[in-house]
Amino acid sequence: MARTDDGTIAPDNVFKKSSDYEATLQSLKKGAQIRWRKNLCANCNNNKSQPFDRSYDHFEACLVEHIDEIFGWERLDWQTVYGSDWQERARNLARYFGKQLGCMLATQQLRVPDELIEFLNGSERCPSVLFMLQINPRAVEAHEKMRSDGFETGLSDFVGLLEATAYETRGVFSGIDYGYHIGYLWFIAQWRADADVTSWFDYQEIDLPRLSNE
Repeated sequence: MARTDDGTIAPDNVFKKSSDYEATLQSLKKGAQIRWRKNLCANCNNNKSQPFDRSYDHFEACLVEHIDEIFGWERLDWQTVYGSDWQERARNLARYFGKQLGCMLATQQLRVPDELIEFLNGSERCPSVLFMLQINPRAVEAHEKMRSDGFETGLSDFVGLLEATAYETRGVFSGIDYGYHIGYLWFIAQWRADADVTSWFDYQEIDLPRLSNE
C-alpha cells in the first residue's frame, strides 16, 4: 500500500487480485472493488457502526506503532490498548469484523446468523462466532527482511482479506471462516451454527498464538 509524503494512502501502486478483478486500483475510497455491496442501511453504516470503526482505527494505529514489538509478545493486554473501558472497545473491534463478515455473507447471498445481527445491535455476546487474533511467523520473517532491506514500514502497510471457506452440514450452510490481516497479524472470525464459544473481548489478556506453516 503506497503513501504520499504527508502519510495519505495513494492508490497508484495498490494491486488487487481476486476472482473477478486483477489490476491496479484506481481509487481507495469508492468503487465496487474496494467496498462490499450496499447491504447496510445508511443509519447502520453511518451512525450505529461508528464506534466499531473507531475501535478498529485505534487498534490499527497501536499495531503500526508497535509493529516491531508485537510479534515477540505471547499475550495481548486489552487494557494496554484501550484503557479502562477495554472490554467494550475490544467488543466493538469484534463488531467491526462482525460487520465485515455480515456484509460478505450478504454479498454472497448467504444467511447472516441471527446471533451476529443481535451482536451488532448491542448484544454483549455472539456465542456462535469465535473472534481471535493470531500471528503469522512467515509474515514476521517477511516483515523483518523488508525492514533490513531498507523498507521503513515493512509489512505494516500490507492489509487484506484472507480466503474465506464456507461449510455445510447435511446440505445446510453451517459455518464460515472470515480472515483479515494487517501485516503479520491475522484477525479471524469463525461462525459455526449452534456453537457456544468465548472471544477476545471476554478476557483482559489473550494469547497470541502462532499460525502453523499450513
